[in-house]
Amino acid sequence: MTAAARVRVIALGSPMARDDGAALRAGERLLEEGVDAEVVLAGRPGPGLLELLEPEVPTVLLDVVRGPAPGSVVELGLDEVVGASLAGGALSSHGLGVAEAFRLAEALGRTLPPGRFLGLAGAEFGPGEAPEPAVAAGIEELVAAAREAIEALR
Repeated sequence: MTAAARVRVIALGSPMARDDGAALRAGERLLEEGVDAEVVLAGRPGPGLLELLEPEVPTVLLDVVRGPAPGSVVELGLDEVVGASLAGGALSSHGLGVAEAFRLAEALGRTLPPGRFLGLAGAEFGPGEAPEPAVAAGIEELVAAAREAIEALR
């Protein structure tokens, strides 16, 4: 893959917190399919997310979100994430989420890459490995949306 065509996919979440592992499962699926992108299964990087974001590398972020109907997919530009979080409350399903990391990047004068945020709505975040059925079914939609975002960012 040429540098100009390189796209990075960053999957976030915890595989031991029920629905929160769904974005990681989507990232694993993309790897299994051999998608033409760099796929990073980042877990819960907190502020370490900033180290995975390079301004010149188009990026697709996969995460589990709170709020919408479980299993539905939310899509935003990376530049829209902070505003969506401020307007609707916490977007990410975990502590220092994407919006908070982006606010930190802004405070540090760091430029975000071009890209898309794809959030799969979850409902259950307690201990356990299996996502709720609606969320498990939504993983396919998240993978399809990720493939489309990768192609659009080339």
